[in-house]
Amino acid sequence: LVSVAADGRVLHWHASSGKCLHEIVEPDNQLFCVDYVADGALFATAGRRREVHVYDECTKKLASVLAGGEEGRTPGHSNRVFSMKFHPTMRSVLVTGGWDNTVQFWDLRRGHAVRAIFGPHVCGDSIDISEDGLTILTGSWRIDRQLQLWDFRTERLMDT
Repeated sequence: LVSVAADGRVLHWHASSGKCLHEIVEPDNQLFCVDYVADGALFATAGRRREVHVYDECTKKLASVLAGGEEGRTPGHSNRVFSMKFHPTMRSVLVTGGWDNTVQFWDLRRGHAVRAIFGPHVCGDSIDISEDGLTILTGSWRIDRQLQLWDFRTERLMDT
């Protein structure tokens, strides 16, 4: 079991005993989300810094930092990141959402965001990807259209 905290700590827990087995500290960062790749080999964190830190689960060492975006497509996040999800079938892809009204698509091979959806105002753990990887669910903090379904391939809104 892994958890993140607003003081920048990543904590690995022994589920049955409740003991902390390992701690990673991201100085000067508030962490709001964490997710594992489907095979469990990597996990990623994000928060106040607007970047994604990817760790090797076996060594607990930082494997890469994803920051910024692809020129002409997306600049990456401009505000806090509150939710993330690894793609269930594409190991090198994850999506994140936050206060900047975007969902960013990150490619671990490129080291930055490669595309984005504009609109969802994500303020908590409210992004998911369907098991087949074709649909993204977002939850937004707003009066209407809180839950939305997006086409992963085209970034188009499918349903509200």
